Order: sequence, then C-alpha cells, then structure tokens
Amino acid sequence: MLRRQRPAVSPPAAEQPDAEAVRPPAALAAPAPSWGERLRAGPVPWILAAGAVALLLTVPLWASGYQVKFLTELYMLITMAAAWNLIGGLAGYASFGHVAFFGLGAYTSALTIVRLGWPFPLSLLAGTLVALGFALLVGWPILRLRGHYFAIATFGLAEALRQVAMAASAITEGGKGVNVPAVPPPPVLRELLGSSVAANRLLFYALMLVLLGATLLVWRWVSRGRLGYGLRAIRADEDAAATLGVDCTRYKLAAFALSAVPPALAGGLYASWINYIDPVTVFNVDYSVSMVIMTLLGGAGLLWGPVVGGVLLQVISETLWGQFLELHTAFLGTVLVLTVLFLPRGVLALVRGGPRRPSLAALRQHLWRYSV
Repeated sequence: MLRRQRPAVSPPAAEQPDAEAVRPPAALAAPAPSWGERLRAGPVPWILAAGAVALLLTVPLWASGYQVKFLTELYMLITMAAAWNLIGGLAGYASFGHVAFFGLGAYTSALTIVRLGWPFPLSLLAGTLVALGFALLVGWPILRLRGHYFAIATFGLAEALRQVAMAASAITEGGKGVNVPAVPPPPVLRELLGSSVAANRLLFYALMLVLLGATLLVWRWVSRGRLGYGLRAIRADEDAAATLGVDCTRYKLAAFALSAVPPALAGGLYASWINYIDPVTVFNVDYSVSMVIMTLLGGAGLLWGPVVGGVLLQVISETLWGQFLELHTAFLGTVLVLTVLFLPRGVLALVRGGPRRPSLAALRQHLWRYSV
C-alpha cells in the first residue's frame, strides 16, 4: 500500500536559522582599510606631489647658483638611480655599467648638435634612441649571465665605450672633449629673470626635475603591472619563475631597455647644461657606483628608495668633498660595505620597522656568510 506523505511543515520561527548567525565571524571577514590606505588611494598623494613639484620649481627664484647646481645634479643622479632600480631592484640584476647609457646619450646629443646642427629636443630624442637600441643589442647576450658575471660584463661594457670614445678622435674629439653650444632659454624666462644665465639655469633645473618625476611615475607603473610581478619572480627564483611560465629573457630585456632611457635623457641634458663633455666625465664609473649605493642605501625595489638614498648620499658626499677631497672615493666604498652589512634592505625598511633591523646577530650572519 502506498503511504500518504505528510505535508511539509515549516519549522517554527525559533528553529529557523538566524541571518546574523550564518554570517562569517569578524576574524574571517576582510579587514576594513586603514586611514593610511584610504588616504593613499585617494587624490591626496597626487595633490601633495603636485604641490611639492610646484614648490621645488620656485627654488631657482630665490636660491643661490651653487644651490641650484647642487639640486640639478642631485635630480640627475636620483633619476639614474631610479632607472637602475628597474633592473637592479626589481629584477635583482646588479648592473655596474649603467653609465654607458648616460655617456651614449650625452655624446649622441652633443654630436648631433655640433656636427649636424640639430635642435636641442631632436638631439635628446636621438640620444635616447641610440641608447635604447644599444641596450636591446647588448642586453640579449649579457642578460643570459647571472650574478657577478653579469656585473662584470656590464662594467666592462662601460669601460669599452669609454675607450672607444677616447680612440675615435675623428668623431668624438677624443680626450679633448666636445664643446656644446648653449641652449637659448625661452624669452619668457629671460624676461622673468632678467638674465640669460639665470634663465638657462632655471630651464635645466626644471627639465631635470621633470625627468625625475617622469622616471618615478614609469617605475611605479612598471612595478604594479605584469612586468613588475614577473621581475620580482625572477629576483626571487629565476628558475622557478621560468618553470611557472615567465619568459625571463624577454622580461629582463624589457626592464634593461627601459632602464636605459632615463640615463640617456639625463646625459643629453647634462651635455647641453654643462656645455662640455669628455669620455672621462660622462663614462665615469663613479656614476655607476653612485646608482647602486643610492638604491641600496634607500631600499632596493622600492619607489622612494633611490630618492631617500640619493639625498642622504649626496648631502654627506658633498660635505666630505669640500673637506676631504682625496677621501671621497673611499667614502663611497665604505658606505657600500656598511649598507650591505647593516642595512641590506635599506633605510626605508629600517624606518618602517621591518623584520630585519640592523643588529649584532645580523652582522654576525653577514660576516659568516662572506667569510670575514
């Protein structure tokens, strides 16, 4: 016999599940963003950055010529360090020959102005394209090297270019150098400042500052994109990144080529700013060492690392340069060693209170690692 089924009876209201009871506990819910995260996500950082740039642009109006020159050179060095941070900080490939792109940009820009009569903006573009093409050409073979082999190869590359510039006197004037004509400043600046010298000083000060800002924006864009995540994976473990499908050669070559553009532009600006270049100056290895120290001192792989490290290094270095001229190079080497031993993650990691603060235990670990 077929049994009659009882009609479904809904449970009483007391037995029905409470909507509040089925919610996940507070510990499992996504935490609310902090006020600092909300502040960074809004327009406030951009407003502050624009205000800082506007304030810095007024410096040549009241500062002395020496101060403006010091800040212009500081912007140039930080720009090159921020560009180096793309390949050295994100990818972990320490290049000791990035001054090669600075020298290529300087010589290409200067020679196109002097010998071909090109205008200043077009000469900057030519220097950038030459440095970019050179980076793509030499980056393909040398980026297959790793560690100290890559560092030595890039160092030798910069030295080879310096020797070529010295030997090719028919083109580069060799050791005599190249005298670059001054770039006429806009008439508006001449009328505003009442002097061509002051107007020219303000022009190159503003151009170096804009180049620095553009380099930092490009670094931020790269670090937050697919290329940045791929470069971080290469820095952590290149073999594992390749196993997971990252095209390591293409990613490294893209970062190497991008990192060549700001130094080339800085070199072109430097040539027209100083009005004279020679191989010893624009291919000086001190520039490459300064890029590395600035980035490591501030924090490699961080947006503001080269900025913080560059300011600290240049202020201290300028003070020592005036007091102890012969000890300047020794100071750079000492800072590099102390940074690696005591601040392997830079000053910014120390300020943020990271897990690897300088301590005696960390020092003993580094001394044991390097067999000191």
